[in-house]
Amino acid sequence: MENLKNKKILFIFGHGGMEILTLKIAKELEKKWQTRSYFSGGSQGGDQFLIKQGISSENIHTAVYSDSIKNFTKPNLEFIIKSEGKYGFNCWDIWQISAPRKKKRLKFSTNKVLYWMEYYIRETEACLKRFNPDYVIFYGIASFAGVILYKMLLHHKIGVLEIVNSRIPNRFTINDSLENKWPLLVKEYNQIKKRTLSSEEIKKAEDFIIGFQEKCFKPDGVGKRKTSLKKTVKKYVYYTKVLMYRKQLPDLRQLIWPFANKLLDYSGTFELPIRGEKYVYFPLHVNPEVSTSYYGKWYVNQLELIENISRSIPADYMLYVKEHPFNYSSRSLYFRKQIKKFPNVRLISPHANSMELTKRSGLVLTITGTTGWEAILLQKPVITFGDVYYNLFDEVINVRDIRKLPLLIKSKLDSKIDKDKTLKFVISVFNSTFPGMGVMPGNCAESLINKNISLIVEGIEKYLNKK
Repeated sequence: MENLKNKKILFIFGHGGMEILTLKIAKELEKKWQTRSYFSGGSQGGDQFLIKQGISSENIHTAVYSDSIKNFTKPNLEFIIKSEGKYGFNCWDIWQISAPRKKKRLKFSTNKVLYWMEYYIRETEACLKRFNPDYVIFYGIASFAGVILYKMLLHHKIGVLEIVNSRIPNRFTINDSLENKWPLLVKEYNQIKKRTLSSEEIKKAEDFIIGFQEKCFKPDGVGKRKTSLKKTVKKYVYYTKVLMYRKQLPDLRQLIWPFANKLLDYSGTFELPIRGEKYVYFPLHVNPEVSTSYYGKWYVNQLELIENISRSIPADYMLYVKEHPFNYSSRSLYFRKQIKKFPNVRLISPHANSMELTKRSGLVLTITGTTGWEAILLQKPVITFGDVYYNLFDEVINVRDIRKLPLLIKSKLDSKIDKDKTLKFVISVFNSTFPGMGVMPGNCAESLINKNISLIVEGIEKYLNKK
C-alpha cells in the first residue's frame, strides 16, 4: 500500500492517555508499513513518558501551555495578524475554545492571550518544518492550539487523519477538515441517494435501528459500561501511571462532583416529564467542549438559545430542557435559575430517559449533540444549530438565521422522517465507518487493547484506499 509505505507520520499526544494510544498506533504502522514516527504535544510529562518507551527526543516536539506564566514577552501583533490571514483563523474566536475551561483564563490580559497565540503559531510552524510529515494523526481538537495545527495542515496540504467517534458502537471514521463533515460520508450519501437499496442493505439498516430501540445503546466512551473487576483495576493502574509521569495530583473534583450531583438531585431543582404534555426537546450540552465552543460557536450561549426556542414554539407546547448527566453540578446556580424563569420551560432531570423523551417529543433541537442522531434513528424531526455530520441528511434542518426559527419549528413539528430516506442515511454512515473504537483511553480504556489498535490501523488503510 503506497499510501503508507515509508511515510513520515506525526502523532499528536496530550491528555486522556493519548501518549500511550498514539505510541501503540505508531508501533503498529511501523511494523506493517515501515513508517517513520514523530510526536508532538503539550501535556506535562508526556515527552518524558515517550522517551522512557524508547522514542528518541529528536522525534518529539513539545510545546507546553501554562496558565500561571507571568513573565511573558510582548506579542508581535503584526506577525499574529499575518498568520490569521495566511492560515484562516481568528485568534479571539479560537481562544474561546480554551478560555471557559478555567475561570482564571477569563481574566487574562489581551497581551497574555496574544502571547500564547504567537507562541503556538511559531511552535506549530517549527514542528511541521522540523518533521515535514506526510500525515498527521490525532483524535480531534480540544483547544485553540488544535485549531492552529489543523489550519496549518490544511494550508500546507499535509494529510489530515482525524480519528472520530462515529456514534455507532465499535465503529469510527476519519475526518480531514474543520467543517465537521466526514469526507467518506459525504461521498457515500450522495451516491446512495441516487439508487435503490438492496434487500441486504435494508435489513442491515432496519436491524440496527431495531437494536437501538430495544437496547438503547450509546456511542463508545459515553455512559456507564459493564466491565469486569480485572478491567476496572487495570484502568485505575493505568490512571495512576499517567498521574505519575505527569507528576500531578488527581483531579479532586472527580471526588466532589458525585456528592454535589446527589445534593442537586434531592433539591427539587429538576422536574420529570408530564405524561400527555406536548413538548419540544432540547438536551443541554456539556460546555466548554469543542462541539459547542467551535462547531456550535454562534449558539454556545445555551441560556440565550433556550430563550429563543421558548419564544418560538406554539402556545400549546412546552420546552423540555434536559440537564446533561455528566457533572451537572459544575453549572452555576444562576444558570439553572435563568432556565426556570420561563413559564413554558421545564428543566428535566438528568436521570430522565433520553430515548423516551425523544420518542414522545414533537421535535428535537440540538446544537451538535448525539441526541440528534438518535432522533433520526427514531424517525423524529431534528433541527440543529451547529455544524455536525448528520446535517448532511436531507431531513435535518440546520438553522442559519435565528429569526426564522419560529417558522422552521412550525414546519417540522410532529412530522415524521421518511423511513426510506432514514435507511439510506444509516447505510451511508455504516459504509463510511470502520470497525474499531475511535475514542481516547480517558473515555474508554478498552481503546488501548491490541485488537483495537489493529482495527484502527486497518481503518486508516481502508480510508486511504477509499478516499
